[in-house]
Amino acid sequence: MKTFGTLVIASALIACAVALITDEQREAARQLAGKCMQQTGASEEEVNRLRSGDTENTDRDTRCFVQCFFHGAGFVDADGNVQKAELTEKLASEYGQEKAEEMVARCGDNAGPDACERSFRLLECYLANRATLMF
Repeated sequence: MKTFGTLVIASALIACAVALITDEQREAARQLAGKCMQQTGASEEEVNRLRSGDTENTDRDTRCFVQCFFHGAGFVDADGNVQKAELTEKLASEYGQEKAEEMVARCGDNAGPDACERSFRLLECYLANRATLMF
């Protein structure tokens, strides 16, 4: 069974991992996404683009949606800084400790001017490196 962390990443932004999730996890992610869309003004169309892995020309509201979603999932703090232990734990339960640590080492430095940009950079790094989790 996929972890809630995998669900969060997949739901919010990508079709990255083939997620086998519980109905409870799916509902929690849907509620969080709805809350974040409402808070940030991100459109359903833009969020769906993220789900498909398309981050090109992403607007500010959608970047802040990623921050809201990742913060709600515990992947980043309120300032958009990666919560390395939490992210490693969630990824490790799905892909193993070694691969999780590799991914967090690659993507843990998500420097940017503000929380929305830092979270969005984490997403971009994940998308660029997600294949390493599979193999």
